[in-house]
Amino acid sequence: YLTRMMIPEKEETILLKNFNRRIEKDFGKVYSLFYNDLFYFTAKLYQHTEVEPRDAIHDVFLNLWQSPSLKFERLTDIKAYLYVSLRNHFKSYIRHHQCVEKYKAGQLLDKDSFEVDIIESETLSTFHYILGLLPEESAEILKLFFDGWKVEEIAQKLGKNKQTIYNKKSEAIAYLKNKLSKDSLLLLFILVNSERLQREKWGQKDL
Repeated sequence: YLTRMMIPEKEETILLKNFNRRIEKDFGKVYSLFYNDLFYFTAKLYQHTEVEPRDAIHDVFLNLWQSPSLKFERLTDIKAYLYVSLRNHFKSYIRHHQCVEKYKAGQLLDKDSFEVDIIESETLSTFHYILGLLPEESAEILKLFFDGWKVEEIAQKLGKNKQTIYNKKSEAIAYLKNKLSKDSLLLLFILVNSERLQREKWGQKDL
């Protein structure tokens, strides 16, 4: 997922060049491009604290803005840098608040755990991106399905018959299967409830 980019190569080259020059408009584009992936990752890190994910993300981008000597050859390099920076931001936070014992130091330094968190974050972000490609009604039905609604409840909410809901849900899931690997789809089903709880906690609705 880390290498997934939804921009043409020529546009990426221009964006990267201007980002390295710290052109405000293009810096903002990179912020928007990566925000959702970073939000899920940061929400998981800070889920047991009072820190809001968007504040941590803002701090990391501000630090990057104030470090013009940092140059990148690819957009994926920027993203990797941001993930590591957010992890370091969290480690600094818990040390400053003297709660290292609460968050096991070994887990913070665990490379496998770090990579799993990134995969989870980008799976959720990919899911929301794909939802944006679906017809509005199919996307709404799929989201309600993942939120635990029964077919009968969705039909009543949307004023549709049950067969229509079944058909739309099947079409949406078939689309997901076409866009995601089997492992990613399974991971998505496991993560989606967790993502919903995080979204509710931070007051973030429908990215």
